[in-house]
Amino acid sequence: MQHDRESIGHGISAMLWLSVAPSALDAAGRKLAEHHEVRFAGATTGQANLVATSSTSELYTYLSEKIGGLDGVQAVETALTLRHVKQLTYEPSR
Repeated sequence: MQHDRESIGHGISAMLWLSVAPSALDAAGRKLAEHHEVRFAGATTGQANLVATSSTSELYTYLSEKIGGLDGVQAVETALTLRHVKQLTYEPSR
């Protein structure tokens, strides 16, 4: 059952906002994109200059080991996704 899996921590989705040193932004973004836990990664403007969506039941371990191991990461802000209200899809006819 999907509901039972969610109640014990499986299927957790989170938004990650990373503040990365400008000199490390490209390398950190490329490494982040290689993580199987990451569904989307992109460079952005503002204090957090790298954003990602992650889905893992081991969020603490992912943040402390994989994100913490990226060179140039100065800070990470994380917010759990409580509910998806719209999912983007690819429509080749557009």
